[in-house]
Amino acid sequence: MDPSIDENSIRVENKIYSSKKLADLHPGGPLFIKAFSGRDASQAFISYHRRLFPHSRVEKALVKVDNSVNYDNEDHKDFVQLCEIVDKVLPRMKSFAPWHYYVKVAFILTVAFGLEIFMHVNKFYDWRLSALLGFFYALIGLNIQHDANHGAISRNPNVNRLLGMTQNWIGGSAVNWIHQHVVQHHVHTNDVHLDPDLAGSVYLRLNPTQPLMKYQMVQHFYFFVLLGLYGFVVVYSSLANIVRGKHHTPMSSLVKRHRVFETFTSFLFFFRWICIPLYQTNCDLNALVNTLPMYIVGGYYLAFFFSISHNFKGVHILEDTRRESNHKGDSFLYKQVVSSSNVGGSFLCFLNGGLNYQIEHHLFPRISHCHYPTIAPVVRRFCQERSIPYVHFETVGDNLQSCTEHLWDMGSNEKPKTINFNKLLS
Repeated sequence: MDPSIDENSIRVENKIYSSKKLADLHPGGPLFIKAFSGRDASQAFISYHRRLFPHSRVEKALVKVDNSVNYDNEDHKDFVQLCEIVDKVLPRMKSFAPWHYYVKVAFILTVAFGLEIFMHVNKFYDWRLSALLGFFYALIGLNIQHDANHGAISRNPNVNRLLGMTQNWIGGSAVNWIHQHVVQHHVHTNDVHLDPDLAGSVYLRLNPTQPLMKYQMVQHFYFFVLLGLYGFVVVYSSLANIVRGKHHTPMSSLVKRHRVFETFTSFLFFFRWICIPLYQTNCDLNALVNTLPMYIVGGYYLAFFFSISHNFKGVHILEDTRRESNHKGDSFLYKQVVSSSNVGGSFLCFLNGGLNYQIEHHLFPRISHCHYPTIAPVVRRFCQERSIPYVHFETVGDNLQSCTEHLWDMGSNEKPKTINFNKLLS
């Protein structure tokens, strides 16, 4: 939260708006506006809408003009130029999901629901079926909820909201995810203070400002073991964060009503995967043991690809990614590109919901992942012409090796050699 902004207001550039009134006017649905309430949403808006904010169209929601804010549209000049080029390849109104995407959604959900119903009805809690279901839960996370909760599937916010709640079905929380991923990670990627994904832990040093521990010199080994716990962490932390209303930073007060529903869905998940198996098998604990691969496989697959995309040799780690820092150093576009990497091509894009095109995704989160292979060459050429580092790994193996070397460096050297630490405020 920004202490200079009232919890019921939202800042866009140098103007303060009523969050509730702006939410009512927002064609993409009210949840995004509510999630950003009490914050500066300038950078989020331009990346989601690929244009400067239309202040004249939302004057009804305007509270005041803050003349103390130093804002210059030139700060986003390079990003606006890129948007104009991308628009020629992919017009804004055609950037949502094509018809064949819904075929993929139907297949993934049918298999996932079918497996779960089969296991419950037949009292057959086999570890192999559990592992397969975990994989399909990961596909839901990557291909469905991710695009939906970014508002990238449809112009209709109700479609996005409905499919976004598949995050709750697989054990997470859509509201918690939006707060953690959209409000914080996407706007402040690889920021040592503001990106929750860079927080690490006492066991993992992902942040050069954290103290170095001796045992972290082997973190490049046990990191990939700990990923197996990610599924359990998501299920537990989603409920815990929703109940306390905080994930790294406090959630907006305007999502309190949503948090009640999110709490219910978390308990529903526990009912489905603890109560029903025990009831169906007369409290046979082996049934619960056989569901563990669901968490391990699903969580591992999700965490693996997210981890390698922002942790690699040469990655830029930033000190200040707030809007007001853009005029002091590098632009929003530059920060997003140098803190992410791509891997593979169209097949991995289809399988992983486009999360192998992290650069394009971070620049244009409201474009359906189906279009990333189309716009990637345009983005890459634009960056290369302006000497902006654009990292693309040809194979997952190459990406994994780079990530491993990066983790070793972070765990072995107090001042890591494989990163670019941009201290924008120094």
